[in-house]
Amino acid sequence: MEATALGSGGLAQLGQAAREAVRARSRTFWIVLALTLLAAALRLSTLGLQSYHHDEIVTASRLLRAGLWHAIHQVGAGESAPPLYYVLAWLWTQVAGTGEVGLRSLSALAGIAVIPVAFGIGAEISGRRTGVAAAALVAVNPMLVWYSQEARSYSLLVLLCSVSLLFFLRALRTGASRDMGWWALASGLAMTTHYFAVFPLAAEAGWMLWRHRGHVRRALAWVTAVAALLAPLALWQVSQGQHTDWIGKLGLPYRIGQTAVAFMVGETGDLIAEPVRPQLALVPALLALAALALLALRGSRRQRTTGAVVASLALVTLLVPLALALAGKDFVIDRNLLPALVPILVLIAMGVTAGRAGRLGSAVGVALVLYGFGFVVWTDFDTSLQRPDWRGVAARLGEPQRPRAMVTWILGAAPLRYYLSTGSFQVEPEGERWFVGEVDLITDGPAPPGRPPGIGPAFDRTAATRFGRFEITRYSAPALAHIRVRELKDAPTGFPHSRVLMDGIGPTE
Repeated sequence: MEATALGSGGLAQLGQAAREAVRARSRTFWIVLALTLLAAALRLSTLGLQSYHHDEIVTASRLLRAGLWHAIHQVGAGESAPPLYYVLAWLWTQVAGTGEVGLRSLSALAGIAVIPVAFGIGAEISGRRTGVAAAALVAVNPMLVWYSQEARSYSLLVLLCSVSLLFFLRALRTGASRDMGWWALASGLAMTTHYFAVFPLAAEAGWMLWRHRGHVRRALAWVTAVAALLAPLALWQVSQGQHTDWIGKLGLPYRIGQTAVAFMVGETGDLIAEPVRPQLALVPALLALAALALLALRGSRRQRTTGAVVASLALVTLLVPLALALAGKDFVIDRNLLPALVPILVLIAMGVTAGRAGRLGSAVGVALVLYGFGFVVWTDFDTSLQRPDWRGVAARLGEPQRPRAMVTWILGAAPLRYYLSTGSFQVEPEGERWFVGEVDLITDGPAPPGRPPGIGPAFDRTAATRFGRFEITRYSAPALAHIRVRELKDAPTGFPHSRVLMDGIGPTE
């Protein structure tokens, strides 16, 4: 009886303590918690819905396939980014695995963690109401959701730059060594995640030098040391060229427009082999402009002053890479500019919660959040807004029954090899002659009529399978027959550029 009484008393005391803890928390705490849970639901519930695309395959199969030192070596030899994300991803996958859910979950957790940080940034600048608005905008932003489901370094980059921004704002206000120390730590980690972190961090350092010249030297010394250690790796990777040369092949005005659209609605263009659709971003763009106008016209003097500081960070992050591109060092692409997105969303949050914005500000903010949420959900059902389904293509191709060639998008070759797991390999037009019994043409939409170039008269069209945006058209020959790889590479697939894969085959004399 005594033990039972003690047990029930202990449970009652525990329950009472829990109720007191709940009451002690403010309404703002529960709102931010709810927004964080919403962000988690949007990012985690569909983490494995889409198959890997090319860059994620590089992470999963090239960088993380062996030991940690192999991964670090591959970063230097085959990447254009610093090593921190890949070190963490290697450690993470020792437990979670390299499947879509396991590997992407690291980015998802980083993306979820940005929500309370965004609240802290907004609250630091303009109070809790602005913090809640910033957290809500970050939670449902389609671009941030997209890269929270990407097995690359961008979500971690956004998190670390956001933490750096939070402590920069605190250090700017307080001048405290502790805040400067946390800023320096977050800044150093951000730079070891992605080189583009240097742009907002340089702007933050400039502001702190102006405001607190004598107190910031130790923090700047640490950040400068990290940058100096990274410089040889960055110069070596840039000298390799081939990892970033593809960026310049897309026109700079096109990439600027693509960035503007992507910041509103996520990746809708080149990355998923679709035309950029600016009409999808029209509504949120107009709402965002309205919010910024509210900040300029109805914000308090303090809000406008603080907003100018945040705006300067976003502008430096966007305009300095643009100036470098015009000078011949062109690395401008939407995902590289992601460190500017959270500051922009914070500015929008300031606008919709400005002192004299009133109901109009609330309406603009609610509309932006609803649009972002709706677009993220829509993406989960609309395959034209998703990564191409190479996992589904591999499942429909199945195991090779005899030597075959496969022709598809250049950025689909690596994912197709990964999901087939049949020893397929990419071939160039030059080299040995190849003999196959089957050619599979994987097209974006219906295959063109007739026999594609490079396939001789021995092959007949024997099957066509349509699913989603793809069509797989099979050409078969009664016996092994010669194909012309150079011409076959140029077969009309509906994608910008194609490649040829071989499966179950070796070179013949």
